[in-house]
Amino acid sequence: MSTDATETADTTEAEAGRIRSLEEQDQRISHLEQGIDRILEVLGKGEGKAHEQAQQHTEDRLDRPSTIAEQIREQLAEAKAREAADAEKRGQAERLAAVEQKVTDMAEKTPEAPQRRIEKILGWR
Repeated sequence: MSTDATETADTTEAEAGRIRSLEEQDQRISHLEQGIDRILEVLGKGEGKAHEQAQQHTEDRLDRPSTIAEQIREQLAEAKAREAADAEKRGQAERLAAVEQKVTDMAEKTPEAPQRRIEKILGWR
């Protein structure tokens, strides 16, 4: 019976060793799965952005005028808008200059000496 007992002890130890190795493998697998999940999470963050940017680029390209006449009209409209903005700036600058001129003209002047009567009669002044 002692041989049966040693064989049984050896088999239980072998089974316990296998169970431990299986538990270690399970731990390793779960650790690797967590790493893979983190990697997939990081990679998945920018997934939809590239598609949105490509779609926006395509829409912008399709919205552009396709004929030369349309392009010329667009350029003329832009030129007119620039001219209007420049004219408005010039008008504001002229208005500011006029206001500044009025303010300087309104400055107090030193009084002149009164004209003597004799000088007035003789026309000296």
